[in-house]
Amino acid sequence: MTIRNNKLPIEVKSKMFFRVWLFLGSFGLGAASLWMFYMGITFQTKFYLLAIPAGLLFSFFFFVLFLIAFPAFTKRGSVIFSIIEGEDGRLFSGKKSVNIKDIKSIKMGRHRYSPKGIFFMDVLIQTRANGLVRIPTYNILPEPEFYKAVELHLLQYMTEEARADWIGQFTEAQRKAYLNTFHKDI
Repeated sequence: MTIRNNKLPIEVKSKMFFRVWLFLGSFGLGAASLWMFYMGITFQTKFYLLAIPAGLLFSFFFFVLFLIAFPAFTKRGSVIFSIIEGEDGRLFSGKKSVNIKDIKSIKMGRHRYSPKGIFFMDVLIQTRANGLVRIPTYNILPEPEFYKAVELHLLQYMTEEARADWIGQFTEAQRKAYLNTFHKDI
């Protein structure tokens, strides 16, 4: 990967708090469901007729959820995406890269036509060529961090159409509130 104009990329990182909660919510609940299944098949509970199917079903569900979210626990989950600012800047994550000028709209939402979209939000980027670029967040990137990255590092280099689309997503009071919060952090 070459970096133009020797600018260092700005990394938008996940929060460790959310990574821990995701681990506990997927692997931890899967292990607890497996324990409930074990308690049912060894008849250590009087609700064994309920514990056996529920434990089996929930352990399968939570372990599949853990497998879907596994990249969030690796190095890939540490930095969600990176931004190189400037007129020829770009936003990239792994093998996916989008020039800032090619962004038609950007938002954080659920992708409807994906099984992961049921559980996890993605950064959805609509390009000028009507392509859709999805950057998975695994719900470990807080929305205010995403809004801050777009407002401070992308918005000034985006086209007028993309700026209008971004600003149109919020009411005037919402945008004013989070802009005040961002400028306190700087």
